Amino acid sequence: MTVSRSRSSSVTGVSHQLRLVARLDRVRLPLWVLGLGGTIAVSALAVPPLYDTPEKVAGYARVVGTSPVSHLMSGRQAGIDSLGGIVANEISQFAQLGVCLMVAFLVVRHTRAEEESGRAELLRSTVLGRHAATVAGLAYGVLAAVLIAAVTTVSMLSVGLPVAGSLTYGAGLALLGVVHTAVTLVAVQLSSTARGALGLAGAVIALGYVVRGVGAVQDNALVWASPFGWAQRMDAFGGEQWWPALLLLAATALLLAASGWLMTRRDFGGGVLAARPGRPTARRGLATPFGLSARLRRGTALGWAVGLTLLGALYGAVVPSIPELVESNPEMADVVGAAAGGEALVDAFLAYIFLFMAVVSCGFAVSAVLRLRAEEEAGRAELVLGTPVRRSAWLGATAAFTFLVTAVLTVLMGAGLAVGYALGSGDWEHLTGHVGGQVAYLPGTLVVGAVAVALHGAVPRAGALAWALLAYVAVQVMLGELLGLPDWAEAVSPYSHLAEVPRESWEAWPSLALVVVAAALTAAGIAGFRRRDIASG
Repeated sequence: MTVSRSRSSSVTGVSHQLRLVARLDRVRLPLWVLGLGGTIAVSALAVPPLYDTPEKVAGYARVVGTSPVSHLMSGRQAGIDSLGGIVANEISQFAQLGVCLMVAFLVVRHTRAEEESGRAELLRSTVLGRHAATVAGLAYGVLAAVLIAAVTTVSMLSVGLPVAGSLTYGAGLALLGVVHTAVTLVAVQLSSTARGALGLAGAVIALGYVVRGVGAVQDNALVWASPFGWAQRMDAFGGEQWWPALLLLAATALLLAASGWLMTRRDFGGGVLAARPGRPTARRGLATPFGLSARLRRGTALGWAVGLTLLGALYGAVVPSIPELVESNPEMADVVGAAAGGEALVDAFLAYIFLFMAVVSCGFAVSAVLRLRAEEEAGRAELVLGTPVRRSAWLGATAAFTFLVTAVLTVLMGAGLAVGYALGSGDWEHLTGHVGGQVAYLPGTLVVGAVAVALHGAVPRAGALAWALLAYVAVQVMLGELLGLPDWAEAVSPYSHLAEVPRESWEAWPSLALVVVAAALTAAGIAGFRRRDIASG
């Protein structure tokens, strides 16, 4: 009886914890669903009109279905010779990575981050079981994954795709999210910091994605070593099979058991992996606001650098196959507004890829700036500002480091694309031009980052609007032509004011104007920060 009471008490208060999570994320979760789910839905709706004849479907299957780069990025999608398979292949990369990253961020926020801040200890002083937060985090991650999967399934059904394939794809996507919810819970037990837990969870996501991609390229059993492969081998739209779902469920159960066992082997607030001892004396650079900002964000910056360089290389390798794909489906050229053929077509696709990667890099700029809010809420900002460090120097140093790294990321993306393109086409004469083409979009990225600075400085609680702007710009970039947005709506995106390099010649004045706007927004943010209270809006 004693053991029974102990087990019961370990999850006491789960319902209260879930209500608290729902209250805290009453805005964040809908934004995730609208942003990620909405982008998936719009993409799913936009694909069928492009492949409205058997000839176009067959052309896609012949070019993309046999492309090693496509296999690396999206795996070997079943039914690639059908409209359902094409839709699934087109959204898989974004949907699968998106749902895994979403659950990682949400679960860490309400487990490890709460322990790190000390708030979880206050809750544990009430009638709250040891495993209540973990169970609540699991339920929250499952809910988020199911919502995204439901949006995806409904989107597929709304364009007339087969019911069985749509349900199978949605189920695989949801189970993939559930598996990585459990992965994140294990990472939470291992690491003593939220950043460390996110790093571990992100590393597992990246490893699983790469392993599935390599296995798909080699067409061997390596795909079965990754949850991404298990979800895809449910073969939506290609003779559906449900037994791989058992692998996803079994992995989830094992990971949850490991998470529960690890929790009993660590101190509350600590992690199983001991933190590395620091240096006996700090480096001289840490005595400056810029040095501190660089130290706090160097790991994140390195991760983005590696990821975006590889992304550029993958997209660069795809570009040489574009003419063949468009030859089988001339309407594909309409997506990027190009004539169906010739060098102009390649330039148009390069402009589209440059712009897309520039928008992706905005994620670093926004996240790096808005991390200041967490520093304020945790009380660390007050400790720094209690020294002779001025507010303007603290926020200005973070903005300067963010913009500097953003510029470096832009160059690395261009270099990665240039190398990938050269390897795919054998043309090594345009390396500098491709790097310059990517840099041409940097002013737009700086404006998005500066919006985050302005919001944090003046109205920190409205920081989510920076993410909303990023989501809007992403949708406008990817689907603006298909959606037919009015001119005023397109003008909201800073990228709409830049020349579409390389299909258009670079113009100095629009770029200079956006740099001035970014500087003005940054200055406004610093001025607002000097006038407001710390950790208040």
